Amino acid sequence: MKKNNSIKICLAQTNPKVGDLKKNIENHVEIISGAKVQGANLVVFPELSLTGYFLKDSVYDLGININTDESEVLTDIYEKTKDLDIAVIAGFVEKDADFNFYNSSCCISKGMLLNVHRKVYLPTYGMFEELRYFKPGDGFGVFDLNGVKVSVLTCEDAWHLSASYIAVNKGAHIIIVNSASPARGITAGLNKFNSMNMWEELLSVIAFYYKSYVIYVNRVGFEDGIGFSGGSCVFNPSGGMESKLDYLEEGEILADVNLNLLNNERFKTPLIRDENLNLTVKELENIINNHK
Repeated sequence: MKKNNSIKICLAQTNPKVGDLKKNIENHVEIISGAKVQGANLVVFPELSLTGYFLKDSVYDLGININTDESEVLTDIYEKTKDLDIAVIAGFVEKDADFNFYNSSCCISKGMLLNVHRKVYLPTYGMFEELRYFKPGDGFGVFDLNGVKVSVLTCEDAWHLSASYIAVNKGAHIIIVNSASPARGITAGLNKFNSMNMWEELLSVIAFYYKSYVIYVNRVGFEDGIGFSGGSCVFNPSGGMESKLDYLEEGEILADVNLNLLNNERFKTPLIRDENLNLTVKELENIINNHK
């Protein structure tokens, strides 16, 4: 995957058809093929990219136990990643053996399931009601994508800075944030939604202080009268935005992730190296014990 110590990641800013797994899979396969032509090693899709977001009771019908024959519905994606020697991160409704449902993201690479992240922090306030339908995940994993350590955080996960803290201290070089974030708020002269301004500030902070690449992929389109803002982007370990897709419009963009820059930033500012995990654990235990 690595060439000249860099990898190419395609950010796929899509508009999923709510509840239409077949149509969304076809769209994924088409985008994957186009991304490979452009030289991509990895294609990242938004949160719940295979199903749409406001699913309500259709969660039951769309759930897939990815460790059983039910995963055959994703055969076209598995085969495409194998034929093209490429990796894909896509969002789906996962069902486990005990019939719990999760807002999950799978990484399929070269025809094999490499990783599944179950969204940990499920917003249930305002327009959001994820806890009505999904069970929270129980951790933040890091997986090896041909020598590159990757962690996936899904939307609300990223707003809890402990999530990215855990990811980088587990060895993550790249933090993938896939999202279904609605467009909210307009301020005169800002030229972007207030919600996207907050997202971009947050992502820059994570990238800078954790000296990691942050890849943010958000969806577009409308569901139940709610518009999703797009604005998918890449932040480098210096905290700078390197590339961005337009707000509100479908599209793809190819980003070069330069691991030499990451290495240089971590050498110059060794915050992760110097992190005192034992002290953090001790302080957290004190907080927990004092709140019992």
